[in-house]
Amino acid sequence: MTYCIRIILLAYNEADSIASVLIRLNEHLTNDQSNFRLYVVNDGSTDDTLSIVEKLSDEMPLTLLSHVTNMGVARAFDTGLREATRDSDNNDVIITMEADGTSVPELVSVMSGKISDGYDIVCASRYCEGGGLPNFPWRRRFFSINANRLLRLLFPINGVSDYTLFFRAYRAVLLKTAFKTYGGDFIASTGFVSNAEMLIKLRAFSPEATECPMIYDYSVKKSSSKMRVWTNTAEYLRTIWKIMF
Repeated sequence: MTYCIRIILLAYNEADSIASVLIRLNEHLTNDQSNFRLYVVNDGSTDDTLSIVEKLSDEMPLTLLSHVTNMGVARAFDTGLREATRDSDNNDVIITMEADGTSVPELVSVMSGKISDGYDIVCASRYCEGGGLPNFPWRRRFFSINANRLLRLLFPINGVSDYTLFFRAYRAVLLKTAFKTYGGDFIASTGFVSNAEMLIKLRAFSPEATECPMIYDYSVKKSSSKMRVWTNTAEYLRTIWKIMF
């Protein structure tokens, strides 16, 4: 394998799940004989997340990036993506995923394989054939379904139905181009909408995009949700307005 898979995990108070996620990723990618590096962005956790990751850093190829205080999802994305992009060759694969156990580590190889086959973006998807979101709280389900419907309507991307799931793979050169073009404005929002914002802004470069079905089982999530539905809804509307006008 000539490319490196660089996986960014955003972690805020994920002490109950971060070790098992990292160990599963390390085992899967090692068995798959992949060239890889893990990046954990510890976003000011107040539990044992930091000490757990520090202990594991001697056992696997892992870079720890730590915010002294909680800066939020958008800044955690920015920190992780900039570091991984700086480390990358153009054809490396950069993957973002959750550290709460809801992402499926075994899909990393499938998604990176699609990038190797010529795609620039691969989204893990709950909404394409074979995907699903069992055990989702009804408010979260209602928000997710309708937010994705709105985004598909306003910012259509051929091959993509899930704009909001964090689990996503990029060809490194695409992110390098985005950071060079947008500078500090590539991620202008402050919360969870930043994930969709990046995808929408990458449309400017006409990327080849596709999806990989994933069952997002909310019942395996060990930490409490950090997303607040109504706050998130308001930020989505503000971000959409700024991008469109």
